[in-house]
Amino acid sequence: MRYELILWFSAFLKIIPGNIGVFIRCKFLPAKIGKKSKIWSNVQIDSPSNLVIGENSSINRGCILNCGGEVEIGNNVLIGPSVTIYSQNHAYKDKSTPINKQGYIKNKVIISDDVWIAANVTILPGVILAKGTVVAAGAVVTKSTNEYSVFAGVPAVQVSKRR
Repeated sequence: MRYELILWFSAFLKIIPGNIGVFIRCKFLPAKIGKKSKIWSNVQIDSPSNLVIGENSSINRGCILNCGGEVEIGNNVLIGPSVTIYSQNHAYKDKSTPINKQGYIKNKVIISDDVWIAANVTILPGVILAKGTVVAAGAVVTKSTNEYSVFAGVPAVQVSKRR
């Protein structure tokens, strides 16, 4: 019953629009959220107590953050609309046990300072986006990045460096 109440509360929090909604989410979500950071409407956060957001960062509308294995977001980060970040995945290697009975493998995701993640990006468990990384729209990030690099594609690969 307690979990059900948490789900209802979270569902209500995520639909409040505008800056009032931003304020209420940052005040009442059980996450560590730095000054001047914003979580816009319709952001789904699973396990919000495992989420840390630095200062002056923004999570745009329609994002999904699965924080079961922890998600840490640095300072001055821009996360575009409809970005999906997973810090856990289904275990599946034991073929004698159904996948839905094998539980999860958790791996922390770290998004360092001064990162821009464009729209519709997917970030998989264990990825570290180094300081200054830019991820192009629609990319699927399966591996960690280098500082001030630009990544694009499926799977994402480094296409250039920031100058």
